[in-house]
Amino acid sequence: MKRFHRNLNIMSIVTAVLLVLALIFWRTVLNIAITNVLLNGIIIGTTIFGIGLCFVNMFKLLPEYKWLHAYFDGRADFGFAPKLLRPISLALHNKHIHITTGSLSELLDLVANRIEEERDWVRYITNTLIFLGLLGTFWGLILTVGGFADLLMNLDFSNEYVLQEMQIGMAGPLSGMATAFTSSLLGLAGSLIVGFLGLQLQFAQNTMFTELTDFMTQYVLQKPGNEKTNEIAESAPVNESVYTKISMIYDAFIAAGYDVRDIIRIDGKYPAVIAIGTNEKLFVATLNNDFYTLQNTLKRIELCFADTLEGINIDTRILCISNKNIDLGNKVIRFASVEALSKYLMSHENVLPKTKQERENFDAYAEYIGTAIDYLFKNK
Repeated sequence: MKRFHRNLNIMSIVTAVLLVLALIFWRTVLNIAITNVLLNGIIIGTTIFGIGLCFVNMFKLLPEYKWLHAYFDGRADFGFAPKLLRPISLALHNKHIHITTGSLSELLDLVANRIEEERDWVRYITNTLIFLGLLGTFWGLILTVGGFADLLMNLDFSNEYVLQEMQIGMAGPLSGMATAFTSSLLGLAGSLIVGFLGLQLQFAQNTMFTELTDFMTQYVLQKPGNEKTNEIAESAPVNESVYTKISMIYDAFIAAGYDVRDIIRIDGKYPAVIAIGTNEKLFVATLNNDFYTLQNTLKRIELCFADTLEGINIDTRILCISNKNIDLGNKVIRFASVEALSKYLMSHENVLPKTKQERENFDAYAEYIGTAIDYLFKNK
């Protein structure tokens, strides 16, 4: 966290200094900008966008840092990591996954790829600013050369006022030179600023990734598992598509307003998302397409709540991503893709409680349902 704050402080100080200098020399900055309002405006706007993007990505690291240290320091679990560390959090929440050296390498590669995607945008903006500066340079040179050509062709050297005409005619070529120099100056300065802020962002990302590698290596060494488990884990390495789909399903329920619990394992095999809604709604979303497992899951849930919640009929549905035909009546809704499931959820959004009392009642109800689900599928 200290490294994160140090990098953030450097970014803030540099940005503040630039803002103060811009305010002090605002007339100079304004004169430079209006030399070519269109091109210089685009360059300045791109620079501001790049600075904002660096700060946004920097602040997006903060919850990742908090989740990482909260989990491995044994403090309160913050649930699932927001984005970058989502594959790691999914694996750690799943108590039936024994992370081996091979699967750890693949998990870290997934995180590294996500970090690299964040960096690509900053690099693109930096290169764009350089390109815009060069574009302005050649644009200005074209105007300059063209202006001098027109001036020389239109001069009448027999006219006694030729010098005055030349002075007036020099305005066009000189404006082209001004465009060339100002756009180059703004483009290079903008790329330098965004590049420096991007470098601080990269330092913070590298620090987090290094700490993650240390934590996960220690975790694997402490919990190696038996030989049979390791063989199974090595033969079935971490699959990015599975993590991506489960993460998308989890986010789809959140977007639709449901209370979503930690991802569980059904009978120790299939990852599932548990989402709780008002009006006694309970959704179990899974990638599993095994008929008997789904049927057994429904029976266990219905029996549990029939015995414990008198007078409350919990409406349970299983939302399944599957390519096989499943016939369990209206209790199982099959979708061909995660996108189709997301559309279904958005058309069946959860109606959130409006009053404080309703919210407290729903929170208590959701807490009870979540506890019961954890008990049902614990160590299964």
